[in-house]
Amino acid sequence: MAVVAIASRRRTQEERSTSTRGRILEAALACLAELGYAGTTTIVVAERAGVSRGAQLHHFPTRASLISATVQYLFTQLTAAYATAFARVAPGSDRVAAGVDLLWEIFQDPRLTAVLELYVAARTDNELRRELLPIAARHHENVLRLARGYFPEAAAANPRFAELLHVVIDALQGLAVRRLVTARPKTLASTVALVKNIARRALAAGRHARE
Repeated sequence: MAVVAIASRRRTQEERSTSTRGRILEAALACLAELGYAGTTTIVVAERAGVSRGAQLHHFPTRASLISATVQYLFTQLTAAYATAFARVAPGSDRVAAGVDLLWEIFQDPRLTAVLELYVAARTDNELRRELLPIAARHHENVLRLARGYFPEAAAANPRFAELLHVVIDALQGLAVRRLVTARPKTLASTVALVKNIARRALAAGRHARE
């Protein structure tokens, strides 16, 4: 019975720890979206999460570790949301258009906008850059893996599939930055449509080249 009680107590402690960590990450995400990187301090995050300073430091000893864990947390959420949405794309529909539309929707998420700000901040913040580099690299590889799964024939037929994906993502990322300064819906929609056409033509050219 003592062993059972100890195991039960350990699970309860782990559940509390997981819950606290989740609250901190959610609070950090909200702060990044609303206050930006400069306003997302460890003190503000702890207050919003409703945890003590000590509890936060237990999970995230530095601001950089908190921010990087938050980015990883967000990437996991967005990847899952994208996979769920793409699975609902009707058979026979324009999968390229659907894929680009879903990516563009994600790039307009205020939380991801905050991540773009972090990338800029990492240029002069060595600690933040060290924390973010492996997370960004893993996310990039994960996105490429998912894209190959969504478009298996195109990925197999086009040797430059990964480069095309880079072009699409970089274009939408740049568009997301432009949107912050000049939010013109018609212009943005026109650019997204052009990205779709470029992707379609590149995939078709790669397919024809292999035939």
